[in-house]
Amino acid sequence: MDTYRILLLDDDYFILAALRRELLYKPYIGHVGLEIETFTSPVAALNRALEPDGYFDVVISDIRMPEMNGINFIKAFGKIHPDAVSILLSGHADMPELVQAINEAHINFFIIKPWNEYDLKKALWEALRQYGIRYENQQLARQYLERFGQRHQFKRKEIYRLMVVDDDPHILRALERELCESDTTRGAFGLYRLEVNTFGHADAALQAAREQQFDVVISDYAMPEMNGVEFLRRLKEVQPNMVRMLISGTTDVEVLIAAVNTGGVSYFIAKPWHDYELRAAIDRALSHREMELENRFLADLLLLKEKH
Repeated sequence: MDTYRILLLDDDYFILAALRRELLYKPYIGHVGLEIETFTSPVAALNRALEPDGYFDVVISDIRMPEMNGINFIKAFGKIHPDAVSILLSGHADMPELVQAINEAHINFFIIKPWNEYDLKKALWEALRQYGIRYENQQLARQYLERFGQRHQFKRKEIYRLMVVDDDPHILRALERELCESDTTRGAFGLYRLEVNTFGHADAALQAAREQQFDVVISDYAMPEMNGVEFLRRLKEVQPNMVRMLISGTTDVEVLIAAVNTGGVSYFIAKPWHDYELRAAIDRALSHREMELENRFLADLLLLKEKH
Protein backbone atom coordinates (compact mmCIF):
# COMPACT_ATOMS: atom_id res chain seq x y z
CA MET A 1 0.00 0.00 0.00
CA ASP A 2 1.52 3.33 -1.09
CA THR A 3 -1.28 5.86 -0.50
CA TYR A 4 -2.73 6.17 3.00
CA ARG A 5 -5.80 7.82 4.47
CA ILE A 6 -5.17 10.12 7.44
CA LEU A 7 -7.72 11.65 9.84
CA LEU A 8 -6.62 14.87 11.58
CA LEU A 9 -8.52 16.14 14.64
CA ASP A 10 -7.92 19.39 16.52
CA ASP A 11 -10.30 22.10 17.71
CA ASP A 12 -7.80 24.73 16.48
CA TYR A 13 -8.11 25.49 12.73
CA PHE A 14 -4.55 26.82 12.62
CA ILE A 15 -3.14 23.59 14.07
CA LEU A 16 -5.08 21.56 11.52
CA ALA A 17 -3.80 23.72 8.69
CA ALA A 18 -0.21 23.39 9.92
CA LEU A 19 -0.51 19.61 10.25
CA ARG A 20 -2.02 19.22 6.81
CA ARG A 21 0.59 21.50 5.23
CA GLU A 22 3.54 19.67 6.77
CA LEU A 23 2.21 16.19 6.02
CA LEU A 24 1.61 17.05 2.38
CA TYR A 25 4.94 18.87 2.06
CA LYS A 26 7.55 16.81 0.23
CA PRO A 27 9.78 14.88 0.65
CA TYR A 28 7.52 11.96 1.48
CA ILE A 29 8.90 9.20 3.69
CA GLY A 30 7.56 5.67 3.35
CA HIS A 31 4.65 6.52 1.05
CA VAL A 32 3.85 8.11 -2.30
CA GLY A 33 0.96 10.20 -1.09
CA LEU A 34 -1.68 10.84 1.55
CA GLU A 35 -5.43 11.40 1.52
CA ILE A 36 -6.20 13.70 4.45
CA GLU A 37 -9.50 14.67 6.06
CA THR A 38 -9.58 17.27 8.85
CA PHE A 39 -12.07 17.75 11.70
CA THR A 40 -12.48 20.26 14.53
CA SER A 41 -15.19 18.16 16.22
CA PRO A 42 -14.56 14.68 17.69
CA VAL A 43 -18.23 13.80 17.22
CA ALA A 44 -18.11 14.75 13.54
CA ALA A 45 -14.92 12.71 13.12
CA LEU A 46 -16.53 9.65 14.72
CA ASN A 47 -19.63 10.02 12.57
CA ARG A 48 -17.41 10.15 9.48
CA ALA A 49 -15.60 7.00 10.63
CA LEU A 50 -18.98 5.20 10.80
CA GLU A 51 -19.72 5.88 7.14
CA PRO A 52 -19.11 3.06 4.58
CA ASP A 53 -16.11 4.86 3.09
CA GLY A 54 -14.97 6.34 6.41
CA TYR A 55 -11.96 4.09 7.00
CA PHE A 56 -8.59 5.59 7.93
CA ASP A 57 -5.14 4.06 8.26
CA VAL A 58 -3.84 6.65 10.72
CA VAL A 59 -5.56 9.05 13.13
CA ILE A 60 -3.75 12.09 14.57
CA SER A 61 -5.62 13.80 17.40
CA ASP A 62 -5.12 16.62 19.87
CA ILE A 63 -5.44 15.52 23.49
CA ARG A 64 -7.35 18.47 24.99
CA MET A 65 -10.57 19.53 23.27
CA PRO A 66 -13.79 20.97 24.77
CA GLU A 67 -16.21 18.45 23.24
CA MET A 68 -14.24 15.27 24.08
CA ASN A 69 -10.61 14.72 24.99
CA GLY A 70 -8.27 12.94 22.61
CA ILE A 71 -7.90 9.84 24.79
CA ASN A 72 -11.63 9.16 24.83
CA PHE A 73 -11.84 9.95 21.12
CA ILE A 74 -9.12 7.44 20.21
CA LYS A 75 -10.77 4.81 22.44
CA ALA A 76 -14.08 5.37 20.62
CA PHE A 77 -12.39 5.50 17.21
CA GLY A 78 -10.55 2.24 17.98
CA LYS A 79 -13.87 0.43 18.44
CA ILE A 80 -14.82 1.47 14.89
CA HIS A 81 -11.43 0.96 13.22
CA PRO A 82 -9.30 -1.20 15.56
CA ASP A 83 -6.46 -1.54 13.05
CA ALA A 84 -5.82 2.19 12.61
CA VAL A 85 -2.57 3.56 14.02
CA SER A 86 -3.06 6.42 16.51
CA ILE A 87 -0.86 9.48 17.16
CA LEU A 88 -1.70 11.84 20.03
CA LEU A 89 -0.67 15.53 20.07
CA SER A 90 -0.37 17.62 23.21
CA GLY A 91 1.35 20.66 24.60
CA HIS A 92 0.22 20.05 28.19
CA ALA A 93 0.23 16.30 28.83
CA ASP A 94 1.18 15.14 32.31
CA MET A 95 2.22 11.66 33.45
CA PRO A 96 -1.30 10.43 34.44
CA GLU A 97 -2.60 11.44 31.01
CA LEU A 98 0.30 9.68 29.32
CA VAL A 99 -0.31 6.49 31.27
CA GLN A 100 -4.01 6.63 30.46
CA ALA A 101 -3.28 7.21 26.78
CA ILE A 102 -1.00 4.17 26.66
CA ASN A 103 -2.99 1.78 28.86
CA GLU A 104 -6.54 2.69 27.86
CA ALA A 105 -6.40 4.25 24.41
CA HIS A 106 -3.39 2.13 23.35
CA ILE A 107 -1.88 4.98 21.37
CA ASN A 108 1.07 4.16 19.14
CA PHE A 109 2.89 7.50 19.20
CA PHE A 110 2.89 10.71 21.23
CA ILE A 111 4.08 14.10 19.89
CA ILE A 112 4.63 17.17 22.06
CA LYS A 113 3.51 20.58 20.79
CA PRO A 114 5.10 22.56 19.30
CA TRP A 115 6.48 19.86 17.03
CA ASN A 116 8.94 20.14 14.20
CA GLU A 117 8.77 18.57 10.76
CA TYR A 118 11.19 15.85 11.85
CA ASP A 119 8.99 14.77 14.78
CA LEU A 120 5.87 14.56 12.67
CA LYS A 121 7.36 12.76 9.68
CA LYS A 122 9.28 10.34 11.90
CA ALA A 123 6.10 9.36 13.77
CA LEU A 124 4.08 9.05 10.55
CA TRP A 125 6.78 6.97 8.88
CA GLU A 126 6.90 4.53 11.81
CA ALA A 127 3.10 4.48 12.01
CA LEU A 128 2.71 3.60 8.33
CA ARG A 129 5.37 0.91 8.54
CA GLN A 130 3.64 -0.59 11.57
CA TYR A 131 0.28 -0.51 9.80
CA GLY A 132 1.72 -2.20 6.71
CA ILE A 133 3.26 -5.09 8.65
CA ARG A 134 0.11 -5.65 10.68
CA TYR A 135 -2.14 -5.46 7.60
CA GLU A 136 -0.04 -8.05 5.76
CA ASN A 137 -0.08 -10.33 8.81
CA GLN A 138 -3.86 -10.22 9.07
CA GLN A 139 -4.30 -10.93 5.35
CA LEU A 140 -1.95 -13.93 5.39
CA ALA A 141 -3.46 -15.36 8.59
CA ARG A 142 -6.95 -15.02 7.11
CA GLN A 143 -5.89 -16.73 3.88
CA TYR A 144 -4.38 -19.64 5.81
CA LEU A 145 -7.48 -20.08 7.96
CA GLU A 146 -9.83 -19.93 4.96
CA ARG A 147 -7.83 -22.43 2.91
CA PHE A 148 -6.90 -24.98 5.55
CA GLY A 149 -9.52 -24.52 8.27
CA GLN A 150 -7.02 -24.14 11.09
CA ARG A 151 -4.79 -21.51 12.62
CA HIS A 152 -1.10 -21.60 11.84
CA GLN A 153 1.56 -22.39 14.43
CA PHE A 154 4.49 -19.97 14.64
CA LYS A 155 7.00 -20.21 17.50
CA ARG A 156 8.43 -16.86 18.57
CA LYS A 157 11.99 -16.49 19.78
CA GLU A 158 12.83 -16.07 23.46
CA ILE A 159 16.39 -14.67 23.12
CA TYR A 160 17.39 -11.90 20.71
CA ARG A 161 20.92 -10.92 19.78
CA LEU A 162 21.40 -7.16 19.76
CA MET A 163 24.35 -5.32 18.16
CA VAL A 164 25.17 -1.84 19.52
CA VAL A 165 27.67 0.32 17.60
CA ASP A 166 29.05 3.66 18.80
CA ASP A 167 32.55 5.17 18.86
CA ASP A 168 31.84 6.75 22.27
CA PRO A 169 32.58 4.22 25.06
CA HIS A 170 30.37 6.16 27.50
CA ILE A 171 27.38 5.80 25.18
CA LEU A 172 28.13 2.10 24.71
CA ARG A 173 28.25 1.51 28.45
CA ALA A 174 25.04 3.50 29.00
CA LEU A 175 23.20 1.52 26.33
CA GLU A 176 24.53 -1.81 27.55
CA ARG A 177 23.65 -0.99 31.16
CA GLU A 178 20.12 0.05 30.24
CA LEU A 179 19.45 -2.92 27.97
CA CYS A 180 20.92 -5.51 30.33
CA GLU A 181 19.18 -4.12 33.40
CA SER A 182 16.87 -7.12 33.72
CA ASP A 183 17.20 -10.77 32.71
CA THR A 184 13.84 -10.81 30.95
CA THR A 185 11.55 -8.18 29.46
CA ARG A 186 7.80 -8.38 28.99
CA GLY A 187 7.16 -7.00 25.54
CA ALA A 188 4.21 -6.66 23.21
CA PHE A 189 4.43 -10.35 22.29
CA GLY A 190 5.49 -11.91 25.62
CA LEU A 191 8.66 -12.49 27.63
CA TYR A 192 12.06 -12.29 25.95
CA ARG A 193 15.73 -11.74 26.80
CA LEU A 194 18.33 -9.55 25.10
CA GLU A 195 21.90 -10.69 24.44
CA VAL A 196 23.80 -7.41 23.92
CA ASN A 197 27.04 -7.19 21.90
CA THR A 198 28.82 -3.79 21.79
CA PHE A 199 31.26 -2.49 19.17
CA GLY A 200 33.32 0.71 19.21
CA HIS A 201 34.14 0.54 15.50
CA ALA A 202 31.89 0.04 12.49
CA ASP A 203 34.40 -2.25 10.76
CA ALA A 204 34.52 -4.58 13.76
CA ALA A 205 30.71 -4.73 13.80
CA LEU A 206 30.61 -5.58 10.08
CA GLN A 207 33.13 -8.37 10.59
CA ALA A 208 31.08 -9.78 13.49
CA ALA A 209 27.97 -9.72 11.28
CA ARG A 210 29.80 -11.85 8.71
CA GLU A 211 30.46 -14.46 11.38
CA GLN A 212 27.33 -14.41 13.57
CA GLN A 213 23.60 -13.83 13.24
CA PHE A 214 22.00 -10.80 14.92
CA ASP A 215 18.35 -9.78 15.24
CA VAL A 216 18.66 -6.02 15.83
CA VAL A 217 21.35 -3.36 15.44
CA ILE A 218 21.45 0.06 17.12
CA SER A 219 24.01 2.36 15.51
CA ASP A 220 25.17 5.89 16.20
CA TYR A 221 25.01 8.28 13.24
CA ALA A 222 28.17 10.38 13.73
CA MET A 223 31.14 7.98 13.68
CA PRO A 224 34.67 8.74 12.36
CA GLU A 225 35.17 5.69 10.12
CA MET A 226 31.83 5.98 8.37
CA ASN A 227 28.53 7.53 9.38
CA GLY A 228 25.71 5.36 10.67
CA VAL A 229 23.72 5.47 7.43
CA GLU A 230 26.66 4.12 5.40
CA PHE A 231 27.40 1.51 8.05
CA LEU A 232 23.79 0.30 8.05
CA ARG A 233 23.79 0.22 4.23
CA ARG A 234 26.80 -2.12 4.29
CA LEU A 235 25.34 -4.15 7.15
CA LYS A 236 22.13 -4.62 5.17
CA GLU A 237 24.14 -6.33 2.44
CA VAL A 238 25.58 -8.78 5.00
CA GLN A 239 22.42 -9.46 7.03
CA PRO A 240 19.38 -8.06 5.20
CA ASN A 241 16.84 -9.32 7.77
CA MET A 242 18.25 -7.46 10.79
CA VAL A 243 16.10 -4.69 12.24
CA ARG A 244 18.16 -1.50 11.83
CA MET A 245 17.90 1.35 14.34
CA LEU A 246 19.80 4.67 14.22
CA ILE A 247 20.64 6.97 17.15
CA SER A 248 21.52 10.56 16.36
CA GLY A 249 21.78 13.97 17.97
CA THR A 250 20.94 15.49 14.58
CA THR A 251 17.18 15.91 14.27
CA ASP A 252 17.25 16.61 10.58
CA VAL A 253 14.73 15.42 8.00
CA GLU A 254 17.48 14.89 5.41
CA VAL A 255 19.32 12.54 7.78
CA LEU A 256 16.06 10.71 8.41
CA ILE A 257 15.41 10.32 4.67
CA ALA A 258 18.94 9.02 4.07
CA ALA A 259 18.53 6.61 6.99
CA VAL A 260 15.34 5.17 5.47
CA ASN A 261 16.28 5.19 1.79
CA THR A 262 19.96 4.27 2.04
CA GLY A 263 20.43 2.57 5.38
CA GLY A 264 17.12 0.73 5.43
CA VAL A 265 16.49 1.99 8.95
CA SER A 266 13.26 0.95 10.65
CA TYR A 267 13.54 3.07 13.82
CA PHE A 268 15.22 6.36 14.69
CA ILE A 269 16.08 7.46 18.25
CA ALA A 270 17.10 11.04 19.01
CA LYS A 271 19.88 11.91 21.47
CA PRO A 272 19.60 12.42 24.34
CA TRP A 273 17.08 9.62 24.72
CA HIS A 274 14.90 8.62 27.65
CA ASP A 275 15.25 5.05 28.87
CA TYR A 276 11.56 4.36 28.31
CA GLU A 277 11.84 5.63 24.72
CA LEU A 278 14.74 3.30 24.02
CA ARG A 279 13.02 0.27 25.52
CA ALA A 280 9.73 1.07 23.76
CA ALA A 281 11.54 1.42 20.41
CA ILE A 282 13.33 -1.90 20.86
CA ASP A 283 10.10 -3.61 21.90
CA ARG A 284 8.35 -2.26 18.80
CA ALA A 285 11.30 -3.31 16.66
CA LEU A 286 11.27 -6.87 18.00
CA SER A 287 7.49 -7.09 17.79
CA HIS A 288 7.54 -6.00 14.16
CA ARG A 289 10.47 -8.32 13.39
CA GLU A 290 8.50 -11.25 14.82
CA MET A 291 5.48 -10.25 12.77
CA GLU A 292 7.61 -9.94 9.62
CA LEU A 293 9.10 -13.39 10.28
CA GLU A 294 5.61 -14.75 10.83
CA ASN A 295 4.50 -13.16 7.55
CA ARG A 296 7.36 -14.89 5.69
CA PHE A 297 6.55 -18.15 7.46
CA LEU A 298 2.88 -17.91 6.44
CA ALA A 299 3.68 -16.92 2.85
CA ASP A 300 6.09 -19.87 2.46
CA LEU A 301 3.61 -22.25 4.10
CA LEU A 302 0.79 -21.14 1.81
CA LEU A 303 3.02 -21.57 -1.23
CA LEU A 304 4.21 -25.02 -0.09
CA LYS A 305 0.69 -26.28 0.61
CA GLU A 306 -0.55 -25.00 -2.73
CA LYS A 307 2.18 -26.95 -4.54
CA HIS A 308 1.13 -30.14 -2.76
